[in-house]
Amino acid sequence: MTSSLWQQELKKCVKCGACMAVCPIYRQTGREEMVARGKLNLIERLNDKNELPPGWIDAIDNCLLCCSCEENCSKGVKITEIIADARHRQTEQLGLNPIKKSAFSLLKNRFLSLPRFLKAGSFLQWLLWRRLPRHSGLVRRLPLPGLDEKTVIPSLPRRHLDDYLKKKQTASGLKPVLYFPGCATRYLYPQMGLDLLYVLERLGFKGVVPEELNCCGMVTWGSGDQKSNQELKERNLETFRKHSDIKDIVTGCASCGHALKEYEDLPKECEILDISEFLFRHREKLEQLVGAKQLDKKITYHDPCHLRKGQGITSQPRWLLKLIAGENFIEMRHPERCCGAGGTFGLSHKEISREILAEKAHDTDATGAEIVTSGCPGCLLQLTEGAVVADSKWQAQHPISLLADLLRRGVS
Repeated sequence: MTSSLWQQELKKCVKCGACMAVCPIYRQTGREEMVARGKLNLIERLNDKNELPPGWIDAIDNCLLCCSCEENCSKGVKITEIIADARHRQTEQLGLNPIKKSAFSLLKNRFLSLPRFLKAGSFLQWLLWRRLPRHSGLVRRLPLPGLDEKTVIPSLPRRHLDDYLKKKQTASGLKPVLYFPGCATRYLYPQMGLDLLYVLERLGFKGVVPEELNCCGMVTWGSGDQKSNQELKERNLETFRKHSDIKDIVTGCASCGHALKEYEDLPKECEILDISEFLFRHREKLEQLVGAKQLDKKITYHDPCHLRKGQGITSQPRWLLKLIAGENFIEMRHPERCCGAGGTFGLSHKEISREILAEKAHDTDATGAEIVTSGCPGCLLQLTEGAVVADSKWQAQHPISLLADLLRRGVS
């Protein structure tokens, strides 16, 4: 965002305070500088020399980029873009956090890559972590800096989605759909990706997963690393252009979908679709496939911020869950509230992230559900930690995995 556009957006804010009613950070702290109105006021004080005013770093870093304020803003101020750009200016002055800098290098490096790093970690994880008895994921076995005994990390698989796809056979005659799995699904939850591809095949589509696809760039954008973000975007756009004959680009990750829909210069007529959007378009065929089968467990749903507020998608996931579970689908009290993950926010601001998560765990407990679903792998990991911290018995799963399990019933 250029300085002129930045100033135009800042002038739109009338300081009405509507953002205060929905900001998860403000709800926990009650501090003016933690809500969008306070942050924008602080950003306005940035002078021509880009000298950061007192309190800048604390205020700008304490943001989940959950879009809650933006959704509730009557003036349509592009608040998340302003804060992301403010982080870029902060990064220009102070440099990128060393841990993030190393992580982003892995995202971009073709040789010393993220999948190689995670595969190496999969061989060592059992020394430092132990498996949770009721939930997917691991908790620490030994004291580790910055992590308490209830911090949940995903179990690192030794085989990634790409490894499974090399041996996967697909029936001929299926219409191709480009599938963008995203990093979390690709390297941490490969079964989730296989479930999505299975559902597509049952509907008559072949999921094409180009190996050269990389990170969508959401995490680099949110951290203010615009150079890395642009590099990742250009690589993906190059891949999309190479497969421009495929018009539907589907993803099962809310954050990836939100990021991809912001890409400029997508190939002509190509459309980014969340998997719930895609399935809703083919609902007649899917309803025939599901038939009378129904999940016999109570489930509830957490709206991922990047799906509900970032993309405006609310009805399609609920249609899908009602198809899967019927009357066993129960709405929680505040499905729209952020779970506190916010990409890397849950790691860098553990205390406040946990306070936000506790509200979500309480609302989930109140439904009596056995499963809480969400269309974002990051939210699923956060929700799993919420169950562990609250000592709750419910599990977190993606709707696509529930649907795949349902469709597999009776299929030999």
